[in-house]
Amino acid sequence: MAFLIDFPIPETAWLHEAGERNGVPSRRPIRKTVDDVGPWEPAIRKIVELQNLGPDWDGLGAVAPSPELVESAVRLAYLFSEKGVDPPHCVVPGLDGSVNFEWQNPDGTIAEVEIDRPLHAEVMLIEPGKQPRFWDLPDNC
Repeated sequence: MAFLIDFPIPETAWLHEAGERNGVPSRRPIRKTVDDVGPWEPAIRKIVELQNLGPDWDGLGAVAPSPELVESAVRLAYLFSEKGVDPPHCVVPGLDGSVNFEWQNPDGTIAEVEIDRPLHAEVMLIEPGKQPRFWDLPDNC
């Protein structure tokens, strides 16, 4: 999972992705089509599907991700894909309206990227025998 550390994501790159691929202006639904992104395609399709969640989607009061947040998650997924990051093992909505990318490797490494608002994510990386690490995206480099 060191790859998440190896590829900082500056805000300018995240914003630039808005004009590329599936990025669309806010308050408009994301297109249903997904550009060919190889192994990331299933994850991006799952992210796009999250725009169909409604309020209380779990029956227990969960908040649906906003269209702007889903759009931001798609942009970040394209950036990760372009940088050669392996796709997550799963993409899930958070109960608070976030979008989460999760990786669980056989060596016990666990990573999560939680997109909690447009153009912002919190990253957690837990590797066996090491202290957990946490940081935010974008990196202001």
